[in-house]
Amino acid sequence: MKPTPTDSSFERLARAFLGEHPDVQCEWRNVKELLWGGRTDLICGADTPNEVFASFNRGGQIAVGATVTGDHEDFEDFGRDLSDDKVAREAFDRFVKLLREYGHLNESV
Repeated sequence: MKPTPTDSSFERLARAFLGEHPDVQCEWRNVKELLWGGRTDLICGADTPNEVFASFNRGGQIAVGATVTGDHEDFEDFGRDLSDDKVAREAFDRFVKLLREYGHLNESV
């Protein structure tokens, strides 16, 4: 399963950010699915009440949310004429906002 350009852009942003913030407890998970081929999840605060995630299914769509709310936002280009980098940046910015909201980052970040 080959990552899309959007997935790769998001992953580059996330890995650089997490490299600068090693105190953020995150893990990457590759999830195999028979029907859709699989996805990659980035989970911060796994198995805690403040768990935050980003999930990309190799289809150019990134879901970002907080597990406790049961809600997420989907970021994709469908009909918006955005570059892969812009879609990834939108998703990443939301991810960082959630990290801050759920206590994974201090306010100065």
